[in-house]
Amino acid sequence: MEKKEWLEILLYLRKEFLKVALIVIVASSVFFTLGANFVISKVVGDLFPAGTSLENREQILKISKELRNISETFNNYAIYPTKENRTAILSAANKLVRLAMYLTSSPILVYPLEGLLLNLKLSLIVGVAAALPYIFLVSLRVLRDRGIVGEIDIKRSTIFKYIILSISLFCVGVVYGYNMMKFFMMFLYSMAVSQGAVPLYSLSEFVSFIILMLVLFGFVFQLPIILHFLVKNEIVKYSTLKYYRRHIYVIFFIIGAITTPPDVFTQIMVAVPMVLFFELSLLFVRLTSPAQS
Repeated sequence: MEKKEWLEILLYLRKEFLKVALIVIVASSVFFTLGANFVISKVVGDLFPAGTSLENREQILKISKELRNISETFNNYAIYPTKENRTAILSAANKLVRLAMYLTSSPILVYPLEGLLLNLKLSLIVGVAAALPYIFLVSLRVLRDRGIVGEIDIKRSTIFKYIILSISLFCVGVVYGYNMMKFFMMFLYSMAVSQGAVPLYSLSEFVSFIILMLVLFGFVFQLPIILHFLVKNEIVKYSTLKYYRRHIYVIFFIIGAITTPPDVFTQIMVAVPMVLFFELSLLFVRLTSPAQS
């Protein structure tokens, strides 16, 4: 395209920017007021791996025994303040700190504004997500009018169906990911404890990591409807997706390795659903758009 055509596109998008900004502001404000604190408390309450050591009698007795041993060490140092007891009491103090962290049922705040900034970040993410369908519709309209991707069916009824299916698949992916994250976080926490470290999780980093993973799972579960739309409107050919499937598999496993703990089991639990849904997406595209395949 010529520079003049790109300029016309930018001018058109500028007119739509105010509508997009209004959607983002309204959705973000509503979520910040009504939903941000609930979502954060729900994620922390369900997925934070600490605070689980008081679920049975054996664990309570074990902790009680450890506390008695620590108390005896302190008493020995008070009665016999020798060099050996001084070393023992330092070790007991470290055990006490680790035990206290193990029983902690929530992450920590690193700086005073961390909680507020986290609410703002989540609210902005929700606002942008709420504006995505309108941004998608405007983008398709621009591309179609300029002949960049050919004729695309963007009737209101069709777009509404795509949006409903996309949201439904995204929710299914989030539910799956939410249950998977319980295993991931417990694995990370147990590994830190076994290494003798005190796992202090920042509230912002903990919640941000969970949200990132849930968005990833939600996107993966949207692959069928995304590939169907791309192939049906001849934006991407079915043969191209089929030819590069092995390359896409490698990308999925790389994503699994980056976003999960360093063990094969959890990596497979992330990568395999991606591969499975990609194959199901190709089958879905082949059945629904036989002409393009």
